[in-house]
Amino acid sequence: MNDKQKGLLPAIENLFPCAEHRFCVRNIHENFKASFRGKLYKDLLYKCAYATTIPKFETTMDELKAFNQDAHLWFPTFILNTGLRHTSLIVKGRDMPIISALEYIREYLMRRIVNVLEVIDKSEGTNAAHYTVQWNGGDLYQVSGRPGKQRVVNLVKRTCTCRRWELKGIPCEHVVAAIWYEALNGEKVGAVESWVHPVHRMDTWTQVCSFKINPINGKPLWPKSQVPTPLTHPKHNKQVGRPKKARKRSTFELEDLTQCGKLSKKETKGACSKCGSTRHNIRTCKQAR
Repeated sequence: MNDKQKGLLPAIENLFPCAEHRFCVRNIHENFKASFRGKLYKDLLYKCAYATTIPKFETTMDELKAFNQDAHLWFPTFILNTGLRHTSLIVKGRDMPIISALEYIREYLMRRIVNVLEVIDKSEGTNAAHYTVQWNGGDLYQVSGRPGKQRVVNLVKRTCTCRRWELKGIPCEHVVAAIWYEALNGEKVGAVESWVHPVHRMDTWTQVCSFKINPINGKPLWPKSQVPTPLTHPKHNKQVGRPKKARKRSTFELEDLTQCGKLSKKETKGACSKCGSTRHNIRTCKQAR
């Protein structure tokens, strides 16, 4: 379901009043390029989406207005808070029955937790960047890098005028410079990781992955249900052809993939005809002929 369905936004606000609602930039771009196509339009769109401050967002909007005023009028202002991305980690299980799909997800989570724990064991910490810092005698610090690029940091309220600290929860280079400035002047600031939002801390990451996904027996060993009413299978009409795994591409994406009436090889993975690997082709294959 997309944002064109009337009533979706009010329903989300009613059911989840405290949840933050964001928009997918890729979907916005799909609607945007219906009227304005080209790489320059796309670059300006994503530049607006990645803006962390209102002045930077307005500067990018002025660039779009100078480039095309009609595109500027179409452009939605709510994209300032967007920046989501979609994932395709469960593409292999999309065409499976519900039980098989859940089993695929469970096994994937088991492998993922193990991989995350290995990364945690190898993690040691972060490095601080050094900027020129000036203290105002109170809670504020002026952090300067390049000329005219200084930012104001408030370590008490945990804010920075670049807004990356508030948006991501991770101290930006300006905040790290202010923290090290306090440390060099004898203040007890603790570890840099203590200034990170708890959701990004190593102990929180470890706690999330502490809940293991347990293996289970095969279907013949599953306990019998004690529900007196049997659950019948839903009526299913088998469609013609092989079930689709990949998402449906829009008309504009299909047009971009075709050139001169032939299907383009863009975004496709080729394989070596000798060994079948997707990392090289037959010309660079090192296996014996």
